Amino acid sequence: MTRAVGAALVLALLSSSAVAAGDPVIGYWTDTNVIIADAEGEQVRELPDFRRFSFSGSLLAGDVQGKRAVGYDLGSGDRTFTIAHASNPVVAAARDVVAFLPTFRRDEYARSVWMRTARGQVRKVAQFRAPGVDGIRHGMGGDGAPLEVAFDDRGRYLAIVFGLEPLRSFDVWVVDTKTRAAARMTRGENSHNPSLSPGGEQLAVRVERPESCPDPVYGEILIGKIRVIERTTRTARDLTAFDCDLFYDTPRWIDDETLVAVRVTKDPEETYGYDLDLVRIDASSGEVTELLTAGNPCCITASPSLGKVAYGFSDRAGFAVLEVATGEVVEFDAGAYVPHLAGEGRS
Repeated sequence: MTRAVGAALVLALLSSSAVAAGDPVIGYWTDTNVIIADAEGEQVRELPDFRRFSFSGSLLAGDVQGKRAVGYDLGSGDRTFTIAHASNPVVAAARDVVAFLPTFRRDEYARSVWMRTARGQVRKVAQFRAPGVDGIRHGMGGDGAPLEVAFDDRGRYLAIVFGLEPLRSFDVWVVDTKTRAAARMTRGENSHNPSLSPGGEQLAVRVERPESCPDPVYGEILIGKIRVIERTTRTARDLTAFDCDLFYDTPRWIDDETLVAVRVTKDPEETYGYDLDLVRIDASSGEVTELLTAGNPCCITASPSLGKVAYGFSDRAGFAVLEVATGEVVEFDAGAYVPHLAGEGRS
């Protein structure tokens, strides 16, 4: 997939008292580099071409060829640390802590999750059982490994998806990074795509329907519904339902009470047979409010600390950043990869 990036097309300048001109807000790829830009689309820093990366404030952590994680100070551009045998680093929004997955050189079975503390200490925060290795009982058939991680804002709690991607088999645990206590939040081996609320009290997941839906373009598609789970009680409630003609995807907390998500409506008049919108969902009532209904936005990332959502498009290249409170948008003439927002706190 091409990652060519052109000049930023500013449709409207984002104004937020929490974001000053020159502050790192959005990160994206060019053909050869990673670019960090401010709220107006102006380049703040150019960095190496990481496989994946995450950032908040002045700290960015990047994945170098799936072999090691490196940290950069976005203010100076200096490299500040290197973690050997590490991949998929994620930076918490409000603290300089980094979660990462191990390579097979760090963990023979790659069934653990690690963290670099604000003081630079590297320690294991979760270990799933492996042959000859005690740890969290995953209770799932076959092998598996951690696939996705998501922090709350403080980096105190970490949601971990464990499973096998090729078999579409996965569930979600939440780990207290201080005590290492782990709680299984989902069962059924069909929940993934986690997002923790900023305060860490609620978990949102995508629950995937086992049966696919027929589709004239793709042959079949896998749909899901959005479920919210209280972290302490594990009480779950579904905000949406399985429906082949109308479903919601990619739940992301934008504050402690509400989520943003993509609404997908079957529409044969659209290029790929679906009309996509960005919506806001009240986590208590399930009430849906439209945020953006033009341009087929998809593939979102969200930052509660910034109050912004970044998204690509299902039918063209480029991406954009929406300020939820005002509805103002900055659009970038860029490749199809989903950009990263400062403070999104997830892989």
